[in-house]
Amino acid sequence: MKYLYSQLDKDNFSWFAQDMSVASLTEIDLRRGSLRGLNGFQIKITYPISVIAGKNRSGKSTILAMACCAFHNRKEGFKLPERRLTYYSFSDFFLQTSEEVPLEGIAIFYRIMHNNWKKSKYAPDGSGNLFQSRVKRRGGKWNNYDRRVKRNVVFLGVQRVVPHSEKSISTSYRTYFSDQAPAGWETEVKEVVGRILGASYDSFWMKTYGRYHLPLVANRGNIYSGFNMGAGENALFEIFSIIHATPKGTLLVIDEIELGLHEAAQKKLIKELKEVCRERHIQVICTTHSAAIIEAVPPEARFYIENFSGKTSITPGISSAYAAGKLSGEKSNELDIYVEDGKAETIVEPFLSNDVRKRVSIIPIGSPITIIRHMAGRYKEKRKAECICVMDGDQAAKIRHHMKKFLEALENSKDTEKEIEWFEQRLVFLPGKTWPEKWLIQTLRSIDLSELAEILRISKEELSSYIEDATSAKKHDEIYILAKSLSLNHQHACSTICQWLSRVKNEEFALIDQKIR
Repeated sequence: MKYLYSQLDKDNFSWFAQDMSVASLTEIDLRRGSLRGLNGFQIKITYPISVIAGKNRSGKSTILAMACCAFHNRKEGFKLPERRLTYYSFSDFFLQTSEEVPLEGIAIFYRIMHNNWKKSKYAPDGSGNLFQSRVKRRGGKWNNYDRRVKRNVVFLGVQRVVPHSEKSISTSYRTYFSDQAPAGWETEVKEVVGRILGASYDSFWMKTYGRYHLPLVANRGNIYSGFNMGAGENALFEIFSIIHATPKGTLLVIDEIELGLHEAAQKKLIKELKEVCRERHIQVICTTHSAAIIEAVPPEARFYIENFSGKTSITPGISSAYAAGKLSGEKSNELDIYVEDGKAETIVEPFLSNDVRKRVSIIPIGSPITIIRHMAGRYKEKRKAECICVMDGDQAAKIRHHMKKFLEALENSKDTEKEIEWFEQRLVFLPGKTWPEKWLIQTLRSIDLSELAEILRISKEELSSYIEDATSAKKHDEIYILAKSLSLNHQHACSTICQWLSRVKNEEFALIDQKIR
């Protein structure tokens, strides 16, 4: 489904692009070295919430750690009760035993939109979206932490969902907790959590003992504490209590943000975080395995991470279906591509990258009118899954006819302009102005055949002769005749030719590629 941008999204894009007072992190760039299996990659951030998905061991948590280490903080800055320092360093996340290879030879560049840079030719007035690096040379230490841009950063790991009843500290000191003075944001927190969980809390407050805290709520006259809360409920009170306790512009980093929450609550959580981002200009970077979380944020906020043979790949703008397919190891089927027949399928498929093939299904439907009727059926579906249709090149001259037939197939047209626009956006044609087999033969006649001849283990001259013979074949029989001359199976010959053409004539499929993307 196409993402619908709300006014809330637009407001968040706007302030994130303009407010330099909060030092928003806009890019993470690992330029040199390897960090827990991650190698050179970039993540460019344009929205205040960033959601990173990927399989276990793909490096999601490492990216969160890198984000936390982008900033320093003042001594009087915010810190979680259990922390000694107000800032994070790499030693907080990258602990090692003597047997492990130490981190070294690493250079991480962070692009930060900031209004208090040292004045230079890059920032004459001290403002700009500039890079600051963290470097660890071989045998050395990380460069000076205190030179980092100052910002409040809070990291919330998966331990936030561990029930208080399973925390030895909480159980040991349960009788020592006492009410703390109201901070002023308790009512707002209990209302936010109530909206997410569909609950109506009478009140919410915190009890503390030293650096430990315990949430309590009153609900319809019943009082219960964190000892008797669900994991998700407990985590929500912690997240929003921290958000409202921190100053404006805080960077909140959350590992596996969906933990303990059902799908509907996950979507509401993102909605509430968007509201907080707009109001308090905070930034959130989180990881997830949840399609619901991914679907709830704009495409610009979505990233999928994976590693292939020591190379890190970050795919931005993913759909929830794509992520779900990747995580399950199955095709996501987020886009259906309708073609006329198996020949068109054979032509289209090789021009798609492996990444795209995993996201789409190519479906031979039949004649152009059959495709049109199928598209009309998809339009009438209440929940429209994405689709496009790829007709043969000889149908390109009949666009008006196709539009007319589409409206007729709808049977009960209500908004002609909207319906035509929908179909037009999803209609594209194979290259050439003729049927596919003839286009293939014409294309082969116009290019150097040396490489193809070598693949087919035939002389270039003999291949050219067979191609010329195929030009006189009956309509749609051209590739069949060529395959017969080559003593090859018809399907194999067509597939081999199309695979080769996918490299040498890739530009011919630019329009189809644009429609797919």
